[in-house]
Amino acid sequence: MWLEALAAGSGIIGSLLSGSSKKAASDLQSASYGAQADLALANTDILNTQADTAELGVDFAASRQRLQLGQIMEQGRQTLAAQRSYFAGNHLDPSFGSPLVTQAVTASRIQSDVDMTGVNFEVERANVKSNVATLRGQAAGSAGQALAALYGKAAAEVGGSSAETAGWLGAGTALLKGFSGMSGLSLGGGDGGVASTIQVGSQSFPAYR
Repeated sequence: MWLEALAAGSGIIGSLLSGSSKKAASDLQSASYGAQADLALANTDILNTQADTAELGVDFAASRQRLQLGQIMEQGRQTLAAQRSYFAGNHLDPSFGSPLVTQAVTASRIQSDVDMTGVNFEVERANVKSNVATLRGQAAGSAGQALAALYGKAAAEVGGSSAETAGWLGAGTALLKGFSGMSGLSLGGGDGGVASTIQVGSQSFPAYR
């Protein structure tokens, strides 16, 4: 009888310790997944903020282009005005010969600077958009990592709860076996072979099933 009791006690302790250790391991895993999710979410926010800031580069580039265009046009206007003043002071016809060629060359250079400013703006805008797209892609990847970590955290929590429940159920089974061995406990069959009574010595008690 005492051997049965010792065996039952050992089974109970073993089941509880097993369930507890598995629950502790699952809790650690859940905490690890939670930390990974927090880090990934924080990284996602940082990357999205960087992308938002980078997008402002298009506005900055447009403002710089407008400023440069204004400077080019003003410098061109002053240069052409100075040329016309020179032609007038020297009694030169601005619509003929060298004066006309000089003004044409000046106008061509002004237009070239205007065109180059536009090209520079388009290149800068393309670079900004490429950088923003890269940052958005990295943010999406980080968000995916956060989601995967959250799924892992939830799975670990469920696994830990299940392990703990299994430990208690195992302890209960060991306890019933111990009582059966110590007191002549037996289960009476009900309909379909399902136990309906518990027999302890000469007494019968209602069973759960």
